[in-house]
Amino acid sequence: MKPAEGALPWDWQSPPFDPRDTSGRDKLTTRQVAERFIQLFYVEDNPTDAFTCWMHPDYIQHNPNAPTGRDATLAMMQASMARLPDLSHEVKRVVWGDADLVAVHFHFMREAATRGYAIVDLLRVKDGYIVEHWDVMQEVPDPATCKNQNGMF
Repeated sequence: MKPAEGALPWDWQSPPFDPRDTSGRDKLTTRQVAERFIQLFYVEDNPTDAFTCWMHPDYIQHNPNAPTGRDATLAMMQASMARLPDLSHEVKRVVWGDADLVAVHFHFMREAATRGYAIVDLLRVKDGYIVEHWDVMQEVPDPATCKNQNGMF
């Protein structure tokens, strides 16, 4: 899905890197690994390639509603995408950490024409792989019930 204007420092339609190229992964920076994963997972909505290329097989998942490990998490995501063909991620901003962490703030919708969720994914990168994930999720409320007009994004 198209990211928000200015959310990514590359042209999302024609990134200056091949997001599936894992050669030399041990020489890639945290940011380079995250950029490739973000392009595949959030922009192209392709969890299979994103996880196969960039998640460590022993990836640690901290979301209590998802299994740990790359293959188990991917199987759960593939089942969700099959059930929910309109599922989408719209990246709003990325916070590039100065060590091994990256935060991705995005609008997640399971179905079109719903308000969806505001989510922040925290990704820890090590040795060219994403090795750990945390997330925080908040339902996007009806604007009529909000105490301010700032919006979630």
